[in-house]
Amino acid sequence: MICPQLSTGNVDGQMKPSDMQVLLIFAKQPISGQVKTRLTPPLTGPQAATLYAFAQGETIHQLQHVNYSSVICYSGEKNYFQQRYPKCRLIAQGDGDLGQRLQRMFSHQFNQSVDKICVVGTDSPDMPVDLVVQAFAQLSCCDAVTVPALDGGYVLFGARRECTPLFERIHWSSAEVLQQTRQRAKESGYSYREIDQWQDIDDLPSLCAFIERSGSTLTGRYARRCLRSLNHE
Repeated sequence: MICPQLSTGNVDGQMKPSDMQVLLIFAKQPISGQVKTRLTPPLTGPQAATLYAFAQGETIHQLQHVNYSSVICYSGEKNYFQQRYPKCRLIAQGDGDLGQRLQRMFSHQFNQSVDKICVVGTDSPDMPVDLVVQAFAQLSCCDAVTVPALDGGYVLFGARRECTPLFERIHWSSAEVLQQTRQRAKESGYSYREIDQWQDIDDLPSLCAFIERSGSTLTGRYARRCLRSLNHE
């Protein structure tokens, strides 16, 4: 598969000591059969992987900002990410379920004396960067913050202190994630806020909604071509 290339702009390869706000971007190597599987069918495995590669590149490009430092938390071959995002700081997610990997990445950053951490996936290439900026601002007033997803999960999670309990006993990839996160925050004494909401690309309805919303993006144009070839648009 030929993966699309996108410039990430002027991204510093090393996190400066003064960078107290960090955005973690969880990303997978786009391998056919391992990403966007809920889109196959109607897409083929290679089409779904290429779609994800476009979404990943646009997400990473879109969410660069002077107010925080970005780190790609990758799953797959490090060489893939080094070649594709040579100016970005990389950290391997490691093993375990999503909750364990999130816990590991947050703990690592807090151990580096970071004050505020947010995390996003690479399934929402048109998510406004302003939502990330707002999330960091909210962390001046509360311990944890989310941007809810329309499917019952969240597209962004942020915290200003160690937050292991908020990643435990969560039914990941289900419609219960957001509600369970709210419950964990309440049980564990975390002040918690939600900001707006957004939709990621998980299945055919959300992909069609994305095309309607952001069809002029690289991801949107590729998705439109795929669906037209399958007579789904």
